[in-house]
Amino acid sequence: MLTDDLPAEVRRTVNMFLATVDELTPGLVTGFYLVGSVALNDFHPGGGRGRLSTASDIDFIAVTDQRLRDDSQEVAALAEAHARTVARFPRPHLDGAFLTWSDLAAGPDGCPDVPCAQESRFIPAGRSGINAVTFCELAWYGIAVRGPRPAEAGVWAEQAALRAFTADNLSFYWRPWWQRKRQPSPLGLAIGLTRWFPVWAVLGVSRLHYTLATGDMTSKCGAGRYALEAFDPARRPIIEESLYLRTGGAEGRRHYRNPLARRHDALAFLDATIDSALALDAAA
Repeated sequence: MLTDDLPAEVRRTVNMFLATVDELTPGLVTGFYLVGSVALNDFHPGGGRGRLSTASDIDFIAVTDQRLRDDSQEVAALAEAHARTVARFPRPHLDGAFLTWSDLAAGPDGCPDVPCAQESRFIPAGRSGINAVTFCELAWYGIAVRGPRPAEAGVWAEQAALRAFTADNLSFYWRPWWQRKRQPSPLGLAIGLTRWFPVWAVLGVSRLHYTLATGDMTSKCGAGRYALEAFDPARRPIIEESLYLRTGGAEGRRHYRNPLARRHDALAFLDATIDSALALDAAA
């Protein structure tokens, strides 16, 4: 059941989606959980539009009793319910995956392709969000809208697998991403000058450092607060700037008038923090 303490944007979108699903296929969705920024108390619906928006999404895991074929009437009904919902409420994005109760217990490696949505685009079979981060986040912090609490649903959560996924993400996503973005290409430079760039890079990598340092999970803003305490004070301006941009000025502080200087410091922060995080993993 949706509670009044959830953001209004979340309540209206999820209420419409579930009501539409229930109208089209009564009894199909027997579990529905909120994860991501909503579950981690870091939901910020503002932040612009488009691919480089800093705005939060509404992330979910929905559960059905039986496996759904990607060409079934049930999946068509889920797609229709999703389409109706995002047509009325296009922002924030409504993103998630449709799993079975058995999937939740088995974990991400045993989960096949499933219906899912990313950036409000529904696909009948995919793997968006099917990873150790989503499962652990659901198990430890998920908000039950429909169905038992995650702790009572037997959701898979393995800290060792979370650590391994986090280290791989640093090595095979973030390090190559840093290498590409530091090149002086026109597109890379343009992206580096956006507000999105430090929010995604500085706070994103700080989240992974936090996980390897503590074994726990945190939000982007939680990672920024952690970074202010954990890292060299010389990094404070880019961290505070990232928090400021993430929250629309509610946290942090503006430090940069020149976006080129901000890009430079964000890239330097990324380089040092990836190395530091991987060193933590190697020492574990």
